[in-house]
This record gives sequence, structure tokens and C-alpha cells, in this order.
Amino acid sequence: MPTLTSQADIALDWRGLIDATDKNPDLLPIVQGERDALEQFLETFGTLKATQDELTAMRQEVTQKLLATLAQGKEVAIRIRSVVRGKIGPRSERLAQFKVPPIRSRPRKPVVELPPPGGEEVGTKPGASVSPSTKPVV
Repeated sequence: MPTLTSQADIALDWRGLIDATDKNPDLLPIVQGERDALEQFLETFGTLKATQDELTAMRQEVTQKLLATLAQGKEVAIRIRSVVRGKIGPRSERLAQFKVPPIRSRPRKPVVELPPPGGEEVGTKPGASVSPSTKPVV
């Protein structure tokens, strides 16, 4: 016989074993104590399994409530930050306390002009040719 591993298969096997002892009255006096103990285990198992299923349903319900609460809390936190930004101004450094980045002016990048190689500008030599892309289209 294959080994039973699932809880449902084991409970079904126990139920079948109890029914088999009930159908054989000549064996019942010999196994009555074990049969009663197995029936008690089956009843306890059923109660515990029902409790487990109920707790699983409650866990799922609590998870849904938790996610809804998180969403509502995030929305309220956004509103608080928005009100604070409006009250103390978008440039105030105090916004950092509320984890809101203040608007800061950016430093301008310095313009660096590189001299052309050789010290002369391209295309200024006498006799220099003009590139085809700058010729007028006829």
C-alpha cells in the first residue's frame, strides 16, 4: 500500500478503519479501546482542521485590511507633506524634516571654450575648401 501523506487522505483512512471495525462485530471487542482512541483522534483532528481553515480565512481578511490601511495612510501622509510645503514654502530647508526635497537653485555649469588645435580656427586659411554640407543647394 502506498504511504499516505496528505492530511485529508489520513483522515479518510482513519474513517475507513473505524467503519471497518464497526462492520466486523467479531473483532470489535478486541480492538474497541484502540477504535475509541482513533475516533477521538479523528474528532480532535477535525476540530483542529476547522480552526486552521478559520484562521487562514481570518489571516486573509486581516491582510486585506492591512493593505487598505497602508493605502489610506500613504494618502494622508502625502496630504500632510503637501500642506507643510504650502505653509512653509517650497524653498524652505525645513522641508527636509518632512522628507520633502526643497526647491534649490542649480549652479550653472561654467562655459569652457577649448581653443582649436594649432591655435587657428578651421576653414580660415587662405585656399581652404568649404565642406559640401555648407554649399547652397541649386
